[in-house]
Amino acid sequence: MLRRTPGRAVSSLAAGLLGGILIALFAPAAWQAGVFGALVAIAVLALIGGWRMLGVAMVAGFLLAQSAAGRVLSATFDCAERRLVIARIDSIPAPQGAGWQYDAWVEPARPPAYPPLRVRISQPGLKPPISGERWQLLLQFDPPATAAGADARRRALLRDHVSATARVRASPLNHLLAPAPASIDGLRLAVADRIRTRVADPSAAALLAALAVGVTADVSTLQWRVFSATGITHLVAISGMHVTFFALLCMALARGLWRRWPGPGARCRRESFAAVTGIVLAFGYALLSGFSVPAQRTALMLAVFLAARCCGRHVAPTWSVAASLVAVLVLDPLAALSAGFWLSFCAVAAIILIAGGRLHPPGTLRAAALVQWVVTIALLPVTAALFGSFSAVGPFVNAVAIPLFTFALVPPVLVATALYLVPLQVAHWCADSLVDLAAWAAQQSWPLLVRAADLPGALLDINATTMWLLIAAPAVLCVLAPLPPAMRLGALALLGSGFAAQAPQPGRGTLEVVMLDVGASRAVVLRTAEHQLLLGTGESFGTAGRRFEREVLPELRRSAAAVDVLLDRLDRDSLQGLAMARAGLPLGAVLSGTSRSTPDIPGCVDGRWQWDGVDFTRLAAADGCWLYARAGGRLLVVSPLRVPSGQMPDSGPASIVILPSSARDAAALLARSAPDVLALASLSSSEWQSGSWRALRAHRGGSDRSLWSTASLGSVRLTLRADGRLVRSAATEWQAGIWSAGGRADACARP
Repeated sequence: MLRRTPGRAVSSLAAGLLGGILIALFAPAAWQAGVFGALVAIAVLALIGGWRMLGVAMVAGFLLAQSAAGRVLSATFDCAERRLVIARIDSIPAPQGAGWQYDAWVEPARPPAYPPLRVRISQPGLKPPISGERWQLLLQFDPPATAAGADARRRALLRDHVSATARVRASPLNHLLAPAPASIDGLRLAVADRIRTRVADPSAAALLAALAVGVTADVSTLQWRVFSATGITHLVAISGMHVTFFALLCMALARGLWRRWPGPGARCRRESFAAVTGIVLAFGYALLSGFSVPAQRTALMLAVFLAARCCGRHVAPTWSVAASLVAVLVLDPLAALSAGFWLSFCAVAAIILIAGGRLHPPGTLRAAALVQWVVTIALLPVTAALFGSFSAVGPFVNAVAIPLFTFALVPPVLVATALYLVPLQVAHWCADSLVDLAAWAAQQSWPLLVRAADLPGALLDINATTMWLLIAAPAVLCVLAPLPPAMRLGALALLGSGFAAQAPQPGRGTLEVVMLDVGASRAVVLRTAEHQLLLGTGESFGTAGRRFEREVLPELRRSAAAVDVLLDRLDRDSLQGLAMARAGLPLGAVLSGTSRSTPDIPGCVDGRWQWDGVDFTRLAAADGCWLYARAGGRLLVVSPLRVPSGQMPDSGPASIVILPSSARDAAALLARSAPDVLALASLSSSEWQSGSWRALRAHRGGSDRSLWSTASLGSVRLTLRADGRLVRSAATEWQAGIWSAGGRADACARP
């Protein structure tokens, strides 16, 4: 019993820390004081009941998370103002449209001074700054997002310790103050540049750079879609497999060196020398790869396991997992907000706790199949909650991809990475040869991955409701536990119910209108009982399909109906979104809403049709394509993005008008509409707070009752029922998460 006490203590410490951190992060900001008081009371009861470590760890975790989040959310910054700052680049810049995006530590170049804060900066230009450089920049800070739909973006910024976003303004004051010193990011960038220079195929070069040093900026949206649909995203990022393989390789080399070099052999044992070498170089590689959560977890678990083995002690796998969990959370409490944290630890915990006692001798095919089955089932609720989808072909693709990556891609890439760091020409020649070998393997496997991703039903959507998630957790345990087959099949059927459940669909004669929160662009979904019409893709300059994948695609997948598309513009970004729609959705007709057209995308033409009792009219005008939809006696009018003439074709009194993006065009259009018309606008926060839109709101009485914006409300859902009622989906007042306070208007107030 005494030997098990340390293991139980570490497990209690890990569980308490994680519980306290989650309570602090997901409790509403206004409740933090009350929640902390309740947590202290629970900790006192735990102390009385003999759970001393658990109670203390929960309080400690709560305070750690609150402190880490407070430093990010309460940082002083300027909203919608221009400030001259000193910026130290703190990340590898990633391409974004016609410029770059990176994180930097920023402080004012002139008084008043305040502590440095981490800012996500967008900068136009062809040449990016280098990580570690110090610049003087004129920044235009963005106002904090206030829409309900911006909650996820605020959470993502908090996860990355980013307090604000800003754009670089063109100015003669912008100049380099100090070059970048030697750093880990500099080494990562040098290796990635060498791989990109060596490999002619951009897709293969991006994949190898991601595998080598975790630089994923050049991985295209199409590649991420294929990786997601085939369930191998965990192999592309630096994962535990890479770090473990690198450590084992280093330990094997250390054993060979120990035999041939008398110095280490005289001072320490062979396995101790190999273990220390493996631990140090594993942490070095984890740092070189960007020190992601999976890399941290693996390096820490290896360190615990190897250190205990060198000391002659038996360490249970659960103890090493708990110890690495404690280390990761203490190092960064906000890591609990990342998907990689949950996927990594849940996968390892499932393998150890569930499959550990039933694995056959290492290397057997049956053991590998069991591990794949356990990980697939155990991660099903996690992936459903995080992404809302699940790769049906993932288990089969992984059965081939894991050996391919393990033996054909990862080893040459890892050895090449190490050789690139050696300042010898012969080492670089050997590294180039290994990169060529890995690039050839990547190019040969890519068409097979694309075919697997394009299979019907490769990526299944899951309606992960709260009720289903509550059922899924015990169902997973029942499926994987050694229970009677009937019980396991029943639990598997409960898990499968998430794939069969669909969101409620409108009835006949009813029109559902969804205007998605896509910032300075537009994406409107009109849905009837058996049809969908998409107006715009949500893409703007430089988004390259990312908005469509993140916001529009999940909405369209809520229905199994085919999708017709009317594009607001024919540019590269919108066409990338359309390509993603063609790959993952049943598409109908595709038209251009502008005067431009292509051989396969004709321009707007007049037309009338009826879908499920709802009448539609499309009119081609000089300004662009107008769309009308009438349901239950109410008329919806969708204007083009630009209406310079301010003229609306005569169609009768409208109940709802979706406005153009320009405030001047919107004002001219509203002047010719009924005073009680409901106006909807798809805008970014900066546009909504601009002087022209403020003036338009003031002209309409300063009330948001008849002028709604995605910048203030997030995505807007309306239903025009067949009986003439206009219903808006109830917006929840509950905004869980300490980050929900980051979007308040008073976040811009200076102390």
